[in-house]
Amino acid sequence: MSYQMQSSDFPKIKDESSRFMLENAYNAITLSEGWDFMRTFNDNQNGFMFSDNPMIGKIMNKMEELGYSGHSGFSFGWTMRNMEFLAKHGKEAFLARFE
Repeated sequence: MSYQMQSSDFPKIKDESSRFMLENAYNAITLSEGWDFMRTFNDNQNGFMFSDNPMIGKIMNKMEELGYSGHSGFSFGWTMRNMEFLAKHGKEAFLARFE
């Protein structure tokens, strides 16, 4: 099972805003070396938005460096839960969510 995406995979996500947020997060997690963290994330009490894990801050900062700083609490949680799903279930299952 592979979570690795190619730039040609993202256009399969039709909604432009969703695609931009997800691709930005994917690149931020990759550059932050955060895929193991995403694969093992288990803080359902606080979720991504309220977690005090330093990797969350590192990923958020990288997202901003890569050009996206417009997240609300909801959009950040939605984006990160989708990235968590990608890490835990693989690219094919992730992309199937957007068909």
